[in-house]
Amino acid sequence: AEPTSKATPTQAGVVSKAMSTADLLSQVLARLKAIESRLDGAEPTSKKPKIESAAKANDERKSVERKDIDDVRIQEIVPVVPPHCILEDLVQNPEVASHVMEGRQQVDSILKGDDDRLFVVVGPCSIHDVKAAKEYAQKLKVAATKYEKDLLIIMRVYFEKPRTTVGWKGLINDPHLDGSYRINEGLRTARGLLLDINTIGVHAGVEFLDTISPQYIADLVVWGAIGARTSESQVHRELASGISAPVGFKNGTSGNLQIAVDACQSGRGAHSFLSVTKQGMAAIVHTTGNDACHVILRGGQSPAGDYESNYDAQSLNKVEDKMEGAGLKPAVVVDCSHANSCKKHTNQPIVSREIAKQVTQGNTTIKGVMIESNLNAGNQKLAPGKTDLSTLEYGKSVTDACIDFKSTIPMLEELAAAVRARRELRKTKPKRSPSLKGRLERVTATSKEGIDSVYCWTDDIHIKKISPLLPPECMHRELPCTEEIAKTVFEARTDIQNVIQGNDDRLVVIVGPCSIHDTKAAMEYAKLLKAERDTLKDDLVIIMRVYFEKPRTTVGWKGLINDPDLDGTFKINQGLRLARGLLADLAKMGLPAGVEFLDVMSPQYLAEFVSWGAIGARTTESQIHRELVSALSAPVGFKNGTSGNVKVAIDACKASKCPHSFLSITKQGLASVVRTKGNDSTHVILRGGKSGKMYFQNYDETTVQKVVDKMKASGLQGKVMVDMSHANSCKDHKNQPTVCKAICKQLEAGQNGLMGVMIESHLNPGNQKLKPGVTDVSSLKYGVSVTDACMDFETTKKCLYALAVSLTLTL
Repeated sequence: AEPTSKATPTQAGVVSKAMSTADLLSQVLARLKAIESRLDGAEPTSKKPKIESAAKANDERKSVERKDIDDVRIQEIVPVVPPHCILEDLVQNPEVASHVMEGRQQVDSILKGDDDRLFVVVGPCSIHDVKAAKEYAQKLKVAATKYEKDLLIIMRVYFEKPRTTVGWKGLINDPHLDGSYRINEGLRTARGLLLDINTIGVHAGVEFLDTISPQYIADLVVWGAIGARTSESQVHRELASGISAPVGFKNGTSGNLQIAVDACQSGRGAHSFLSVTKQGMAAIVHTTGNDACHVILRGGQSPAGDYESNYDAQSLNKVEDKMEGAGLKPAVVVDCSHANSCKKHTNQPIVSREIAKQVTQGNTTIKGVMIESNLNAGNQKLAPGKTDLSTLEYGKSVTDACIDFKSTIPMLEELAAAVRARRELRKTKPKRSPSLKGRLERVTATSKEGIDSVYCWTDDIHIKKISPLLPPECMHRELPCTEEIAKTVFEARTDIQNVIQGNDDRLVVIVGPCSIHDTKAAMEYAKLLKAERDTLKDDLVIIMRVYFEKPRTTVGWKGLINDPDLDGTFKINQGLRLARGLLADLAKMGLPAGVEFLDVMSPQYLAEFVSWGAIGARTTESQIHRELVSALSAPVGFKNGTSGNVKVAIDACKASKCPHSFLSITKQGLASVVRTKGNDSTHVILRGGKSGKMYFQNYDETTVQKVVDKMKASGLQGKVMVDMSHANSCKDHKNQPTVCKAICKQLEAGQNGLMGVMIESHLNPGNQKLKPGVTDVSSLKYGVSVTDACMDFETTKKCLYALAVSLTLTL
């Protein structure tokens, strides 16, 4: 026989490529055959080859305990001094109580139009130096007295500073400005300064960032703000409903006015939420609602990054229409800083001048103005733990740049003159708030009865009652974490972490009802889903969506934890027990769960049973939610904002990777400081957005790739999850399969930045209305959502198999 000739390099390459293609086709056919056999109910004959880390393989071999899934990212939990102890040390005397009452009454009268002055919230962007703050207050007292006939001047005394990602977060969080986070000392310092400012005779206004710190300082405040990053947050709206002072809600950072109007509606209603008592014990706060909620216009930022002001007459008319349409009396405060000044402190007088002009022309919707001002102009950098504090310039901001006090006076003069001019135009005499003389005398008389007799005049005015909350540890003992539960949770978390890190090429699927309102239906759904999870486990990491809390646009049923009987009775202890029990039952059957976290206390009851968590579109910008995520043991996804802003979700991922310290409770139900390690298992969730009344989608191939690239540029894993519902489906559940089809196409094209999808699904399609206390609960259809509309389970199965097949077709 003739000797076989050797193939040339070119021929070898062709043969190798042909063999490689043949191997790939063989793999694809084998995987498709496996899926087909699963559909027919047979055992699969082959498995999808996937990348698995050695660490995961080792993890699967060891036994799993509670310590492996609970408080994994908690560095330590330290006690917080109970509010009552600090209030007893730093007592509000009758003179201060009278001063606070008078200030609140005046703000309220201005908002209602019974007092024709403007109130002006003026002061440093944030307080970092108590000595400088007192000096500023002394100067402001002179101005307040001079302009009192036309202006009610309130000192801006901000102790907490929300950050875009990380940085110094204010005097309460880090009073030594060095990253030591001595929050107990910060709370004491904050209250002491508020007492001093009130004693000087100056009213104080603050921003509220969490539901616990107000118990230490709120009785000394005449006006409060909910910032642009938290106006959409349900827990902050609930908090505002219980604050004894008038509260302003800022429009969103994108410029969205509607969320501030919605917040005012919500804040005026009664709510129940988790906080602590004056004794520092976990509690349920039931509020009566705050009718002094109003809108703050602070400008916004376009998707392109351009600043857009909203203090012009047209913007004022727009917010008037929105507030009237919502049944609210138009009442607006204009922030001269932030986006309205294009983040340039020197532009604040320009904004103030335009406001003065509109007031001069007769505008009565503008009730107040905010000005960022300090002893000296500008700002200086502060990196906690790095900056030599001795080098900081006295009286100059360490956060946003401020105008100096000298430049502040002409702005106050101009605003006062505008009020006088408006009176002349309208031919009216000065209108002042009703006298509180009789009530003030009663405060002095009752102060001899004890500390509580004084605080009753300025504290918990809008609180109906505070009821006890079962400590988390008691519930843990009733419904313990077994090894079986821990194994389900641990393995699912590990799978998701591997997908995020690129060590597992499966797709994570968060699928289930929009919200859980019926545990029986939830368990029936779970059994169906568990079967599909087992069938598709080689291609999909299926997690059941088990949402117990439901953020509302304004008001409505807020979920199983908040109102388990669906009737407005707010039996939160029962709701927490039901929620933990359902999560335990799911884990026992081998089905991992995913939830949305809305507050910093309920995770102490549930988080150890959760395999994946979400921070919703309304809270992604909220600092306390980012801090919470840094502590959670599970992987967490941040949704883009309701406006479609994806940057806030990327910023949130960056922030939550870092260690933080925040107020929460211990397992024993005591107020505490939680110090975290940071969470590196986070990702972005694309859920579309809304502009005006128009929905727009962001699951297309171009957008997904842009977000993946931006995440990588920010030092994050470029992994994105797509929410097939919400704005991506134009709020129509029937459109979810269309979104699924587009995702499948991207998967088939090899888009490895897509790590998961979210699907709103129930036993039966659609939704039904539920009005707590009005709807006959017995008339509700079984297995149909009472919040957002969902796909039925049969349609859901088709989507799951389509996603699995698309992964099979990925070459």
